[in-house]
Amino acid sequence: MPLEDKRMRRLVERELTKRASLDTTFLTVACINQVVYLGGRVKRMRGPAGRGADIEREMEKIIEAIESLPGVKDVVCDYKVG
Repeated sequence: MPLEDKRMRRLVERELTKRASLDTTFLTVACINQVVYLGGRVKRMRGPAGRGADIEREMEKIIEAIESLPGVKDVVCDYKVG
């Protein structure tokens, strides 16, 4: 894996941790030739942090933030909710 893709993956993983209302434990991140791939499963966090969270809207925000990262050419998503 090129160094640029490793750096990009770390940036994407940091972006995912900023969303306290989502549990992204089972969401995988891969970066290949500056294309970010998100796959796996996303759900609400248990307790007050996840209560009332709109998962689809939160994922849209995450994708927008990832697309704005330097060097990202595209984001490909294949995740399930729940």
